[in-house]
Amino acid sequence: MALALSLPTVESNPANPPEVRIARVVPWLDETVRRDPAEAARLIGDALAATNRFAMSDGKRLELTEKYWETAGTLWPQLEKLFARASHPLSGPALESAKAALTLATELTTAYKHLLANEAGKRISLGGQRLMVALVHRCLQCTSRVLVNSYLSFAPVPPRTWHDAHAIYAFARERNIHLVPVAPDQPEATPERQAIQSLLLALANPYGFLPGQLSLVLRYVQEHAHWAKLTDVAPVHRMAKAVAIVPVGHDFPPFSANKGGSIEGSKLFLLTFDLAFQIQEQIRALEAGGDVPLGVGRDAKARLQYLALLKRLLRQWAIPPARQFNRLPSRARVVTCSGLSGVWQYSRGVHAGVKQPPTGLPPMANCQVINHTPAGYALRQTDPAPTALRIGDLVALRIEGRNSLQVAMVRWFRNTLKGSGLEFGCELLSDSPEAAAAASEDAAPGTLQPVVVLPEDAAGGADASPPQIIVPAGAFQLEQAIALKRGTSTGFAVLTKLVEQGPGFELYEFIAVA
Repeated sequence: MALALSLPTVESNPANPPEVRIARVVPWLDETVRRDPAEAARLIGDALAATNRFAMSDGKRLELTEKYWETAGTLWPQLEKLFARASHPLSGPALESAKAALTLATELTTAYKHLLANEAGKRISLGGQRLMVALVHRCLQCTSRVLVNSYLSFAPVPPRTWHDAHAIYAFARERNIHLVPVAPDQPEATPERQAIQSLLLALANPYGFLPGQLSLVLRYVQEHAHWAKLTDVAPVHRMAKAVAIVPVGHDFPPFSANKGGSIEGSKLFLLTFDLAFQIQEQIRALEAGGDVPLGVGRDAKARLQYLALLKRLLRQWAIPPARQFNRLPSRARVVTCSGLSGVWQYSRGVHAGVKQPPTGLPPMANCQVINHTPAGYALRQTDPAPTALRIGDLVALRIEGRNSLQVAMVRWFRNTLKGSGLEFGCELLSDSPEAAAAASEDAAPGTLQPVVVLPEDAAGGADASPPQIIVPAGAFQLEQAIALKRGTSTGFAVLTKLVEQGPGFELYEFIAVA
């Protein structure tokens, strides 16, 4: 098959030819990498972009690109520290670092695609199978880095990234080198294994990861991707669970087969039955008191978060949730603020007996509804001074023309990397949040803390959700009895289930007791 990749046109005699002499490039890279990481990545990315548009021999291009690859490997961890845990929309050094990291990864991918396309077009390859495998593997490695940088910065994956990634793997499969290790001492490092890791990562809903979770998932897929299988044979039950479709010839990521839909062209199928079984066994072991993997915190909160992450991966890879509601487009305007303090104040404003209550209502920022369902909203920030947000943040919002306040939780971001225009999705928790105050059952008078009660469904019935309470992080424990003051009445409640944890808050189900 012909390998048609998205590549820039090269020129033999550009007006400003780039420096391609290896004896000059290597010292320049060594000097540049000592600068500020964002500035260094920007300069190196620009130099590589110029090189990618300059005609040269494959031997020289390979030697240069390998040097750029080594340098990028030292820069990416430094850049990630500047933007991976930043609030959004990104701005300042975090924004510049994210843009530079993504540009550098994209240009490196382009450089290796040049080499692979040229090698694939040769009737007789002097490098043989070994060089072809190495180039395929490196192209897929660079693509993985493009995806990781996109997900870390919540930015869109650059155009044609998925199209070329699918084409490169399909080419390797057609040449029967998809299972060939890149080196004898790395039997697991095959083009197929690298492709599966990227596919699993995309299927895991990466734009909704909490800070720090992406690195855990990356390590998980590296260790367990061998349980997933790629095949060109359609499964007997096309709508079965644990099956994803890889749309070769199209520029979008894999999607779960049980979501339906049809595409033209060839398809590959990612089967995750065995992987799902492994995750189920790991969940059972953790729930029975087994140890968490190295690198995961040993405290109860970290353990609970890791268990929730495993359950999420199982759901996304094996039993992806079908959409319950169609998204309805809208252009309604919304005002929002984030954080437990803001939700508490806008729910009531003042509450007697609270020790050191927050003072002054936080400003509301303007947003526009993109679309909505009964379960939540997709919003776009339009305020000149947008609210800083993180995945998992609590949000108070009021739709234009309504007096009622709603409380929601941020579930995903979509970032333009332009310092504005952040889009985010939030899941509704309640249409009638109620500011309240709580303290430990035996606490001294005057120690009440601000909490927000989310009342049970007014309709009642067997499917009605139980009442919930949002409390400051670490204030109370599961199965703890608390004194709960709602309005002018004070009662007691027992926290029965930890539902969610987010930045600065915890959400529990509770039962009121006499």
